[in-house]
Amino acid sequence: MSSRIPFDPQFFQSKLTVPGYRFSYFPSIDSTNLEARRYLNSTTNPQPGILVADLQLAGRGRLGRSWQAPPASGLMCTVVIPIETPLERAFLYTASMGLAVKNATARFTDTTLQLKWPNDLLREGLKVGGILAELEIIRGEPWLALGFGLNISLDDADLLEAGIVGKAGNLVPNQVVSREELLAEIIDEFSDYRHALLLSMEHIRQEWAAALVTLGHRVQVFQGDVLTLEGLACGVDDNGTLVVEDDAGEQHRIQAGDVSVRLPGGRYSA
Repeated sequence: MSSRIPFDPQFFQSKLTVPGYRFSYFPSIDSTNLEARRYLNSTTNPQPGILVADLQLAGRGRLGRSWQAPPASGLMCTVVIPIETPLERAFLYTASMGLAVKNATARFTDTTLQLKWPNDLLREGLKVGGILAELEIIRGEPWLALGFGLNISLDDADLLEAGIVGKAGNLVPNQVVSREELLAEIIDEFSDYRHALLLSMEHIRQEWAAALVTLGHRVQVFQGDVLTLEGLACGVDDNGTLVVEDDAGEQHRIQAGDVSVRLPGGRYSA
């Protein structure tokens, strides 16, 4: 398991092969997404960027939830990019980041990840990461703070303290992972997807849909802590909305909420 040494900015930059990103590293910060949004709102000429922190004091997940991890135990990053798709298709950047993490992890390790609608990363049903996209309009142009957090070296005590035993785990179990090299691989993959989006958004949507463990499985949909729907996840539409068919055969379109997927053996994912 990793000794949780601080992220090495110089080593990361030596491994990064994709030009055009300004890079910032923070030993500790409230949130890389918040810092990215502060940057976007404080400049008249924003540039694409990569922000990495070893500790987030006010990290956030979807639906305003807090997201905490011990120092240097995860990969916490925000990518700042202009949105070059129609706004209703901007979800494809989140989809692209999920695919980028999945592909980079498979290439860099022997671990196969699953994507869960809309923005979670699972390994064998355990949540190992998530993505949070936040929009900013700068001088009339849309920009995205696209943050993601990946568990790298949480131990049993961390999981117990957070109350997530049996629900979450590390990206690659029982293996030391170079966060710097993995991030360089992720950025390389994501940059390829950014280019591919300019050529065929529908191709990326179909690739994302095919990678979703959600589809073709029975799911439970929660709004907060309330179970609002149970049924078969049968598709995602052009705008990324999840389509769930209930037991009466009626289809429901889910734009937001928490979705648990029934896994082999009958248990549901986190």
